[in-house]
Amino acid sequence: RNVLREAIKSLEITGAVHSTPGVGIVIQEFNTDFFLSNLIYSISDEDQLHKEIEELRRVLELGFAKDAFDRMTEKGIALLSEKVVTMEELFNQIKRSHSSVYGVKFAETDAAFHKILFQDVDNRLLKSIIEFFWACDRYYKVKTTHSNMELTVEKHQRICHALKAGSYSDFYDAMQFHFNVGYFKR
Repeated sequence: RNVLREAIKSLEITGAVHSTPGVGIVIQEFNTDFFLSNLIYSISDEDQLHKEIEELRRVLELGFAKDAFDRMTEKGIALLSEKVVTMEELFNQIKRSHSSVYGVKFAETDAAFHKILFQDVDNRLLKSIIEFFWACDRYYKVKTTHSNMELTVEKHQRICHALKAGSYSDFYDAMQFHFNVGYFKR
């Protein structure tokens, strides 16, 4: 009984099963969000966690860049452009007010941009992982500087310009620029 009880507790911790008094043990649908969020507990060094998340984001987003480009619609480009305009407006508000509220909105807009960029890629796991990356960033991100925010706006502008021009090579270069130039050092 003790071995079985411990095994069931382990399965509950991983989200594989759910125990309900009076009902019993029910096998849960696999939940990548729960699984991925548990991974952050395995890395106790916060700087190392950020470094590894940034490396994974770079590899995944560049790896799916062609799919994202090929599936991008005019509506998607318009939504991305709106996010860039919002980022510019928030950056200007941040410069004027020094309010952390605008910084949170800036990060949320950045996250929304990347979610839109990959929304039409036919890979649910990719979308779940991107959501996980942004959840980690939201909870663990250190403050960023005005110059980093300004560069972030420029990076997203380059991506939008390449999409509007319909040039995959420019788009891929913009994505490379996004991940390789002035990326946050934590």
